[in-house]
Amino acid sequence: MEYAEFEVQYKQVADIILTGRNGADLTADIARLRALANQIDDEDDRDDALLEVGGIESVIAQDPGEPPSEVILEARRIYAEADRDDGTTAERLARAEQGVQALERLEAATPEEEQAIGSLEHTLVMLIGALRLMR
Repeated sequence: MEYAEFEVQYKQVADIILTGRNGADLTADIARLRALANQIDDEDDRDDALLEVGGIESVIAQDPGEPPSEVILEARRIYAEADRDDGTTAERLARAEQGVQALERLEAATPEEEQAIGSLEHTLVMLIGALRLMR
């Protein structure tokens, strides 16, 4: 399996989280993502995918009744803006690069926040790589 195939499925689950779970149980989705990640042929890509699954697991481990921290809300806002798919390839690339820089500047208070922010940042880095290939 190629990383790009995993990334499509990962993005769907990440979008559910970013837009608010509304009580959705993502246990089966996480298990499916982990199984897909383990099927990726390239070892580095597989490791990256498993890190992303771990990031999602840490986000959903948060008590559903517990609101996300201000840092996580800001990270989600930055990610949503950086991941928009409107505009030219150059515009999208610039937005994604700005998003990575903004995420890097965030001060996370907990290891869980750091992992969640790192997962969002990694996804944007992968997007940047894909957009650079499209230029």
